[in-house]
This record gives sequence, C-alpha cells and structure tokens, in this order.
Amino acid sequence: MKRTFLFLIILISSLTLVGCGNKAAEEYKTNIQEVADDILENSSKAESLLNQYASIWSYSIKSKGAIPIEDMVAQTGLDEGTVMEHFVISYGDFITDDFSTNIYSMVSYYTETGELEEIEEKSKKIKSKINELNNPPSDYEKVYDEILDMYTYSEEYIGLALNPSGTLQDFNDSRNQLSNDILSKYKRVEAILPNEDK
Repeated sequence: MKRTFLFLIILISSLTLVGCGNKAAEEYKTNIQEVADDILENSSKAESLLNQYASIWSYSIKSKGAIPIEDMVAQTGLDEGTVMEHFVISYGDFITDDFSTNIYSMVSYYTETGELEEIEEKSKKIKSKINELNNPPSDYEKVYDEILDMYTYSEEYIGLALNPSGTLQDFNDSRNQLSNDILSKYKRVEAILPNEDK
C-alpha cells in the first residue's frame, strides 16, 4: 500500500511539473509573439517616415529648382505654417531644391512631433523584452534566434529613419530590403512557433 501511495505521489508530482512546464512554455510563447508583433508595429511606424523621406527626396531632385511653398505643402501633406517652420525658405518664399536639406527638414519635423522619439523608446522596450526572453525553452531556441534577427533588421530600419543618408537609390534599396527582411522573419516566426496544444 505504501508503494502505491508513493507511486501516486511521484506520478502527481511529475504531472504537476509537466503542467507547470506547459504553462511556462505557453507564457514564453505569448511573450515572444508579443515581441514579434511589437517589432512589426514599430517597423510599420518607421516605414511611414521612410516613405515620406523618399517622396521628398525624389521630389526635390525632380524639381530642378526652387520649390514654391504651396507645392511642398501639397507634397508633404503638412500645413503651410509647419512647412515654413521646418524647411529652409529662400528669397521669394521658395524652398531650396537641395534634397539633403529638405530631408533633414522632415527629420526636424518628426523630431519635434515626437514620432522619432516614440519609435526609439518602443525599440528600447522591445530590446528589454528580448533580454528577458534570452533563456528560451529548448523548443523555442530557433524562434528566439529568428526574433533576434528580426530585431536587428528593425534596428537598421529605424536607423534609416533617424539618419537618412546616401543616394536615393541606396536609401530605397536599403529600406525595401530591410522591410522585406523584417516581414520575412515575422512570417518565419509565425511558422515555427511550437503549438502547445500538441
């Protein structure tokens, strides 16, 4: 009788441990999925800024001369006062056609509105969450590696929003490649996440 009782205690203990293990794995899965979603969302915010930079960059090059304020208002979607505050205005109320100056005018605008800071702060929080997940259960080691790659690509992408540079072609190539890399890693994470229901 004692052996049966002892056997039942051992069996119940092992089932409890398995249950705890599943609960921990399920919690890890939830947390790592949240990180992947956060990276994707933050990258999407950066994408809006990068698209605007590319648009202003291309428009400034194609203008081949001073740009009327009203044209820049139409191009940026900003109101006239905001354009006049952030862009370099020359004689006759024209904006320079220097693409570099105009891009950094947009960086100035996004800095003042807090959009760049918001993206940077979110990135710091994501990094902190990733650090908390750096001891994955064995079933999640590959997923964690994919998350690290996704985060690295996202940081490079955000870097383009903070400091757009190079040629327009290089800038567009980089942002398109990084955008594809981030999305590809997200899909891979989705595909290889273990299913705890098994």
